[in-house]
Amino acid sequence: MPIKKFIFGEEIKFQTDFIKPTIILLMAAIIPTLHSYIGSREFFVNAYSATITDNSILEWYSLIYFFVAAFVLMGIIPGLIIKLLFKEKLTDFGVQLGNKKGGLAAVAVLFPIIAFAFLLPAAYQKEMRDFYPLFKGALEDISIFQTMEITRGIFFYTAWEFFFRGFLLFGMRKYVGDWNAILIQTIPSCLWHLGYPAGEIFMAIPAGIMFGVLALRTRSIVYPFLLHWFIGIALDVFILITK
Repeated sequence: MPIKKFIFGEEIKFQTDFIKPTIILLMAAIIPTLHSYIGSREFFVNAYSATITDNSILEWYSLIYFFVAAFVLMGIIPGLIIKLLFKEKLTDFGVQLGNKKGGLAAVAVLFPIIAFAFLLPAAYQKEMRDFYPLFKGALEDISIFQTMEITRGIFFYTAWEFFFRGFLLFGMRKYVGDWNAILIQTIPSCLWHLGYPAGEIFMAIPAGIMFGVLALRTRSIVYPFLLHWFIGIALDVFILITK
């Protein structure tokens, strides 16, 4: 039921469920900002560089911290907001298999195209090779390489897709429509990449739109997660085998 409020001296009308999109939009700014600062590898290094004197170990622990911080900030906190504050089901935010056949087919078609058209050429670029893999020791030890990719998938990519393609996208679509919801989640996901290689920042825009469309078409975050994870692994593998 519409009610009236006065804000900045002007009378406006809004729906009584305005609190939910307000919270979602606030979290769209707060959570990525928190992760970029207190969840960053730099934050961990500054905090523990005096305690952990082995640079390789410090680098590895900072990466694990980076992944786990994402899981807490982008995964657990939005999940608690949905369950405790919104009192809604996680399935309404894409945490379900959805259109399994269509989702797997989309991943099967999109992944090889992205891998060989974009990732393989990117693996030869100095900027990308200097930045990836996120732990350079993984290039020398296949077990560390596997641990890094699995840990990144379980903690980072699951939380990332749940926050951007679940919490933001499915949370906002009924208020602004599907297309605008896709754009809303694309904005902070792109800006989060500031400081990353320039090519990755620019590609984050079409990638965010693509992942958003895939999530809505399949009614699930599972398939954007799989595609995103495979992309991350493929780039590291290409850099590994071309070094």
